[in-house]
Amino acid sequence: MKNLNRLLVFLGAYCFNIAILLLAFFLFAVLADELFPPFPWKFMFICSAVIVGTQFIFILPIVKPPRLTIRGKPLLLSACMASFIAAVLTLGLVSLVYSIVMTLALDVPKEDEMQEGFFLIFLGSSWIVWTICLLVFVNRKKRDPSSIVKCTSWLFAGSIIELLLSIPLAILVARRSNCYCSTGSFFSLSLSFLAALWLFGPFMVILLVWRRRPWTKDHCFNCGYPRKLADSSVCSECGTEI
Repeated sequence: MKNLNRLLVFLGAYCFNIAILLLAFFLFAVLADELFPPFPWKFMFICSAVIVGTQFIFILPIVKPPRLTIRGKPLLLSACMASFIAAVLTLGLVSLVYSIVMTLALDVPKEDEMQEGFFLIFLGSSWIVWTICLLVFVNRKKRDPSSIVKCTSWLFAGSIIELLLSIPLAILVARRSNCYCSTGSFFSLSLSFLAALWLFGPFMVILLVWRRRPWTKDHCFNCGYPRKLADSSVCSECGTEI
């Protein structure tokens, strides 16, 4: 029964992502003045499957039953995924600022174009930097999953803010540019939307599940014995420092 419920949740998340991607596709088409654009069904299905699959892998170390260990859980994969989303948001912010400078400040909309080489190099470099920083942040507390929870909340808030900032700018730039799809504002809008969509699932799981699991805060990681005193720093059963 539990496996069936998990399958239903997975299918529900998959259908939800498809619906949101469909809505975004039509909104982008309207923004680009295309009434009947060719619909990429295959891309929608594959993209939704990738989003839901990576979301499941990301939240697995957080929601699965705790494993008794002093060293904590391996959070390398979750940290790498979170750092990739941070790199995407960083690239989106840089694209947003570039579009503001070129189109609005300098009034040269023809120069507001993101090159593929810069896109890949900046994304890869930013991913490496964010991964190092996030791994240091996670490991400073013996791989405590709460560090990933905090980062997810911060990233989701940042993606929403960036998305809200990108929408009005994208409308202004679209009116001045002949090739809107290559502008920095379009990249910023697309990247912030995808980041917000990806983070929405883990954020809701954290909001509904993580706060209801105080086990790791009230038990010893070495022997599993419950704490007698909330402010105690030593387990009363085995003497291990908490």
